[in-house]
Amino acid sequence: MSLRYLFVDLDSYFASCEQQRDPKLRGQPVGIVPMMTDSTCCIAASYEAKAFGVKTGTNVREARWLCPRIQFVEAGHANYIQIHHRIIDAVTEHCLPDITIRSIDEFCGALPPSWQNEREATALAERIRATITRVAGEHVSCSIGIGPNPFLAKIGSGMNKPRGLTVLDQHNLPGPLATLDLSDIYGIGKRMHQRLLRHRVHTIEDLYACSRQKLHSIWGGVEGDRMYAELRGEIIEHAETVRRQVSHSHVLPPHLRNAEDAFAVLHRLTQKAAMRLRKLDHYAGSLSISVRLGFDYRWGRDTRFFPTQESRIFLRELRQLWAEIPPDAPSPCKVSVVLGELVSAQNYTNPLFTHMNNPRNVKLDSAMDSLNKRFGAKTLYYAGGHAARNDTPMRIAFTHIPDLETENDQMPAGP
Repeated sequence: MSLRYLFVDLDSYFASCEQQRDPKLRGQPVGIVPMMTDSTCCIAASYEAKAFGVKTGTNVREARWLCPRIQFVEAGHANYIQIHHRIIDAVTEHCLPDITIRSIDEFCGALPPSWQNEREATALAERIRATITRVAGEHVSCSIGIGPNPFLAKIGSGMNKPRGLTVLDQHNLPGPLATLDLSDIYGIGKRMHQRLLRHRVHTIEDLYACSRQKLHSIWGGVEGDRMYAELRGEIIEHAETVRRQVSHSHVLPPHLRNAEDAFAVLHRLTQKAAMRLRKLDHYAGSLSISVRLGFDYRWGRDTRFFPTQESRIFLRELRQLWAEIPPDAPSPCKVSVVLGELVSAQNYTNPLFTHMNNPRNVKLDSAMDSLNKRFGAKTLYYAGGHAARNDTPMRIAFTHIPDLETENDQMPAGP
């Protein structure tokens, strides 16, 4: 029994959700954008648009040139998150109780011993596919990979998209992978691809022919050993990821590309980051900001302090950093804030000789958080972000699925 894991990858997830929501988009080339402006780029594309060469990161103008019929839709992140949770809840209840969420559109699960054969595993895959269709709609599809470890199962999930089902048995590898490029292998980015080519590793067969020692040398450490083992179906325990920062960023639409509005957006993002930090029960010991000025110049500053959860301290430090921007700098186009050097509450010790974490301020932040969770994140906030209260929409990053309770700016639905 060499089939131990099943990996599910939702096909063009954002675009599929929009095609499910709006029948007029079905069968049409669709580009999902963060805002309706020609200066932005696609964050997702439907398969009909991908057929014309449109992909994630394609500029709107270029996408329109590649595919004149393309329809652009502003991303509805709250809807994508709600559908994600419906899918996860249904799959864990009816199909596979123990799964690991990898991202908004990917999850992986270990197969029970009695299902670790091709017949039972593929039957389970079809049951998961039917469950997703039932709770999300027929236009939200998935591709599934089954393999001896999560690494190969993930590769399999991407081999026959959309609506694919691929089984990779470790006993006949690398055969089924021969048609892939090296860059299709998870963990081989552009730099590593070039390094492999310099070592005369050009194909998947070449990669499999490398000894463990050679891959160790190419990767420059144990990651090469991991690659060697995972390519052969071994299960490697990866260290649990430790949260090191909470961040938010926003590309400014044209009407906000001025110092006053850009600061208001950054102020609002800092407040949202602080609320997330408290929800995670962590303290932050640094704050850094980054601003893209014009299209070529990136400016940034950072500061450190005794770890805290207080919004007022973060906002005070933000104002001091913002004041250092050169007065003759070009117009800001993008702003980012990072709360870093995190300490979990379990490892935190209150300071003896500092005004940080004033009990009154902590209570104020807690009260504001409670009201915003109940009535929507724009219910109560610090005035510096007032001008941007409608201009910092929720975003989904590859490694972060927003918490609707703390990050949704919309008023929660009634009972």
